[in-house]
Amino acid sequence: MRVLEVKNLSAYYGKKCVFENISFNLEPGSFTALCGKNGSGKSTLLTLISGIVPGGLSFEGDVLFDGESVFKMKRKDAAKKISLLLQEENPVWNMSVSQFVETGLYPFGEMTKTQRDKIIDEALSKIGIADFSDKKIFNISGGEFQKCRLARSFVQGSPLMLFDEPSDKLDYSFQQSFLRSTRELDKTILFSIHDINTASIFTEDFLLLCGGKIIRGKRDEIFKEEILSKTFGARVRIFNHPVLNVPQVVFL
Repeated sequence: MRVLEVKNLSAYYGKKCVFENISFNLEPGSFTALCGKNGSGKSTLLTLISGIVPGGLSFEGDVLFDGESVFKMKRKDAAKKISLLLQEENPVWNMSVSQFVETGLYPFGEMTKTQRDKIIDEALSKIGIADFSDKKIFNISGGEFQKCRLARSFVQGSPLMLFDEPSDKLDYSFQQSFLRSTRELDKTILFSIHDINTASIFTEDFLLLCGGKIIRGKRDEIFKEEILSKTFGARVRIFNHPVLNVPQVVFL
């Protein structure tokens, strides 16, 4: 069974091609890293997979979730099935941290207060922000706000979770903790990440965006000097992590 099918997907801003005719699928419960250099189209791809078409973008092809086109779903229905954490977000209302996290429950309609509180408290604890749940989001740091956004995604609990640079603005120890926690969820997860070495520690499944095309492979297939040099436009060397025994890359 395939939870997600990307079929011959192309995206254009005017005459500029972002990527062209890419196809892949994700199996239920998979944990996949999406990598590529800046401007390769990672954010555009994740946004389209969620069923959202950014302003000024035209596309061809389709994205199917359990056989249904995401572009034909009502947004509220799509949010129950697919969550998307965008790379950037500027809050408009100065609500409390717990109120902000609670917005992830919006697609699911009526719940008792006990049900809501339980889900929210679990997410706050999992992400480690329960101790400042009453703070206003205008009064917290960028890293703390990123953690609030991650907690909101956990609250939404969609079977397909998309993360665009989820570890951005986070200290290294929390990056590791977050990736470890999300990997243990019973979800299908696709996350973009700049740090391909960190990704290598937590997953074997990779998608690379390179020159408008997709490269799909397992970690040992992807970590080849020829492939990564072409993907990132730099000379590289591959070595094995002396403790974790996974491939790592040095950019020269």
